[in-house]
Amino acid sequence: MEHDMHDSHADQPERNVSVSDGAEAKLGNLSARPTPMPSPAESSAVRVPSNPTLAKMARLTCDVAYKTGADHLVMDIIAPQSFGDDDARRYPAVVFVQGSAWTTPDRDTEIAQLSQLAREGYVVATVNHRDASRNPEYVFPAYLEDAKSAVRFLRAHADEWQVDADRIGIWGTSSGGNTALLIGLTADDPRYEDGTNPGVSDAVNYVVACFPPTDLTEAVEAFGQENEAFRLYYAGPLAAVLGATPQTGITDEVRRRAADMSPYLQVEPGRRYPPMLLLHGTGDRVVPYQQSVKMCDRLIENGNAAHLVLVDGADHEHDFWSQRVLDIISEFIAEHSNAPK
Repeated sequence: MEHDMHDSHADQPERNVSVSDGAEAKLGNLSARPTPMPSPAESSAVRVPSNPTLAKMARLTCDVAYKTGADHLVMDIIAPQSFGDDDARRYPAVVFVQGSAWTTPDRDTEIAQLSQLAREGYVVATVNHRDASRNPEYVFPAYLEDAKSAVRFLRAHADEWQVDADRIGIWGTSSGGNTALLIGLTADDPRYEDGTNPGVSDAVNYVVACFPPTDLTEAVEAFGQENEAFRLYYAGPLAAVLGATPQTGITDEVRRRAADMSPYLQVEPGRRYPPMLLLHGTGDRVVPYQQSVKMCDRLIENGNAAHLVLVDGADHEHDFWSQRVLDIISEFIAEHSNAPK
């Protein structure tokens, strides 16, 4: 019986799994169907590839607190759009300080222009700082301490915001340009440390300063000269940040603050500073363009890389801006950020 069972099993033909004749016919009919012709709209449609890495896209995150306290010290961050948790890209960063005559910066002013940088692959943080016109305790160096704290925050939280911590620069306009220059000139200066993110550097790779006040002692010396636009007067914000009041007058402390606030006076012979780009309108009626000229000369005389762009006839802000000016700034930023990848 064992022999018979073996033979009967061996004689069975090999079985192949296949579709039935009816099912095969149906499949044949499906494959034989002609591809439907596209509609006229589909035929003429413009086709573009998908964008899985979200290249050239940007996102805005508002009111990111960079320094704790009751002063609402925040930054708005415009960054390249991330495609997910596994997005390991890191971008160079730009800290931006809007001009405000050292009062509270309006972070919305240049959002549209800053977004161009974000779409090109930069993380841009536009920051505010304390305002001495609202609180007399916030005289210099409060605004500088805050801006330095913002740089350290971005570096300390580089992973969270996809920032390359080794590629951070600063750009400012007017009083923000003054701030940017001071940050470039006083990297990791213990005089301006406020205890936030200790051990993290506030050094930057480059500085861009548009129509900046660079020598505030000139404004102090012009006190009382009504024909001088660039002058200290008691009702103005410069007096507030210097701590000058009708009661105190122009004290030695006020003069010392003005000197410490002056980038022109902070250039030390033999010391190397990051590359600096200064831009100024020759028709500026708020800050004389000679303030940028003398600053650039001082840096070059001391062997540092400094470049000056003069916008013919341009006033403070307003007609100073053009796509050409923005292109010059973005090219400088790209050159000294080793270009975004």
